[in-house]
Amino acid sequence: MTADISILIAIIGCFVGLAGWLTRRDTKISDDAEWKGTVNTKLDNICSGMSGVREDMAEIKSAQKEENKRLENHETRITVLEKDRTERKEHTA
Repeated sequence: MTADISILIAIIGCFVGLAGWLTRRDTKISDDAEWKGTVNTKLDNICSGMSGVREDMAEIKSAQKEENKRLENHETRITVLEKDRTERKEHTA
């Protein structure tokens, strides 16, 4: 009779231990899934931010090209004015 009680207590202990292990495992899996979801969301935000930076850089480059064209135009106009000015000085002198 005492052996039967001991075996029953051992079996109940095994079930309690197994239930605790399964609960901890499910909790750990749930926590890991939540963490992975958070990390994936942050990575997606970083990637979308990087594409925004690329667009901004493209805008800056196109604005720079336009500015360079305007500067070249100014340089040409200044050169023409200086040439005209020196020609006038040569004619008046």
